[in-house]
Amino acid sequence: MNRLHTSILAGGLVLSPVLVTVEELIRTTADSGYVENEADPVADAASHLQAVADHLTLWHASAYLNLAYLFAWAIALLAVTIVVARTRPMLGALSGMLGLVSVLGAAFHWTFYYVPLASLAQVDDRDMAAHAASAFGDDVLLSVALLMYLVGTLLAVLTAGFGLWRAHALPWWGAIGLAVWLGYVFTGPEAQLAALLNLALLLPFIGVARRLTPSKDTMSARVPIAA
Repeated sequence: MNRLHTSILAGGLVLSPVLVTVEELIRTTADSGYVENEADPVADAASHLQAVADHLTLWHASAYLNLAYLFAWAIALLAVTIVVARTRPMLGALSGMLGLVSVLGAAFHWTFYYVPLASLAQVDDRDMAAHAASAFGDDVLLSVALLMYLVGTLLAVLTAGFGLWRAHALPWWGAIGLAVWLGYVFTGPEAQLAALLNLALLLPFIGVARRLTPSKDTMSARVPIAA
């Protein structure tokens, strides 16, 4: 791996937590006027569309940031796979496959979440748009996409963390950052500033970035062992 490859991989590791944090802060700002209504799906959709329409520029900015995050996330997971696979090839392969699922899930999320709301928020007939939006999530395909996005990402990060630990590439401060991020995902706090906890992923990812260029000792003793 040359310096350009290392710089690209390190860039993905650093940028992905930053991009998703900024995206979440902007999205929650655009969604601030949304009042959830579980009893009436149409009213719920109408409220969400109105909130998006009132902050359409912010919604578009959030969508573009999410798209940039998607690419950075793919590069970050590739970097993790490379580092793990040097000494733990089976875990590296598993981490890579789950990373692919996570990236595809993120792409589905962008397509099925940002795009429809942005489009329907600009429809003049708001009642028709609300009915369309309320019926949008009824198909099983959307459930599969949501499962890939949420569960796939969680499993990808868990596997990556375990693989990095087994490969002796997860420093103690990186493990703390990973634990903080997992706690944020499992508890799901609704406060807007809670999105800043995504930055905790910077700690394990910085640890990975430091291991992208193997040391001479690593290269001389580079014998893959079972996971």
